[in-house]
Amino acid sequence: MKSTSSCGNRLSLTAIGRGCGDIPSRGGGKSGDALWVVGAIGDAGLGLAALRADPDAEGPLVEAYRRPVPQLAAGRLLAPHASAMMDVSDGLLLDASRLAAASKCRANIDLGVLPLSRAYIAEAGNDRTSRLRAATGGDDYALLVALPPDFDPLSLSLPARTILARIGTLTVGEGLKLFDLAGDVPLPEQLGYEHRT
Repeated sequence: MKSTSSCGNRLSLTAIGRGCGDIPSRGGGKSGDALWVVGAIGDAGLGLAALRADPDAEGPLVEAYRRPVPQLAAGRLLAPHASAMMDVSDGLLLDASRLAAASKCRANIDLGVLPLSRAYIAEAGNDRTSRLRAATGGDDYALLVALPPDFDPLSLSLPARTILARIGTLTVGEGLKLFDLAGDVPLPEQLGYEHRT
């Protein structure tokens, strides 16, 4: 009898490290805080989709997936001012809902101001559907930061070419609310990448 089963290759990696100085948790956000994103949203998700369709795919979106650049320098400068901070790795919407839940607030996010790269827009467009795709894609290596409303992070000496966008606010309540210039946006069925347990 011939076996038709196959085994895939697996790789597991654990990284252990220690942070220096005051590191904001995701649970320190307060109603009224502004929500900011450091880094472009959606590139890595499109890069992964391109590689799934064609393992030989190349280009800036594939590079964003294969060679992510963590926002370490900007994070160190923002941390002393932040009420809450976390990485965006499973999708902006999912991670924003996690920060909001930990902070016992509601996250109100303006899809119209998400920081999308030129490469992303050229590939996927810039309409509501493409912005929702960017916000749920994952693997962005961006930062989500809650800052006091009277603090302007653009006043900091951030590294050259840092992408920084104010995408919303934390308010009293719970969950996630999306909107754009056209009005409220229904939440997608899947907010991001859910890890299997």
